[in-house]
Amino acid sequence: MFDFAVPLIGFVVIWALFRGIVYIWKRTFSIKHETIHGLFAFSLAFIYSVTIFPFPFYAYPHLQRETYVGINLIPFASIRQSLHHFYWLVPVRNIGGNIALFIPFGFFASCYSSTLRPKTIVIVGFLLSLCIEIVQLFFVPFRSFDIDDILLNTFGTAIGVLLFRLLDQLMAKPSRAKQSNYSSK
Repeated sequence: MFDFAVPLIGFVVIWALFRGIVYIWKRTFSIKHETIHGLFAFSLAFIYSVTIFPFPFYAYPHLQRETYVGINLIPFASIRQSLHHFYWLVPVRNIGGNIALFIPFGFFASCYSSTLRPKTIVIVGFLLSLCIEIVQLFFVPFRSFDIDDILLNTFGTAIGVLLFRLLDQLMAKPSRAKQSNYSSK
């Protein structure tokens, strides 16, 4: 069983040192920017920790003696298999978990970089997911390469981007209304 406290503490220490160096170098500090930077970095660290060091939701005793390598290159095959599983939590964990895992990445990547177009952020989410699947295939025992994970992660990134754009538009409307009220006086 993997203990998440160790990488979390390591992440916080490294992040604090990095942001301290940035502060010394730039001599500027903004709570808003630090929060966005921190949440974006935390979303990347969380994705890394969950995909490379997964939660042991279940154990296969017969696989502990052997190396398990699974490859699914057929789109929607594992999604279909999850939906037909007898236990309702399997599709929630597999489908919902893969989508939810990348929603923060899409959202905070949109916050982090106002110069990147939404399409570019979704492509970066796709490439990040592809890299994770390749690492899982070649370097992480008991993990597999699944094209459906890439599709679901990319969909989660797109949802995160859309949520950011929706929230950004909702927050921009009241400020535009206030500006027009002030200019008409």
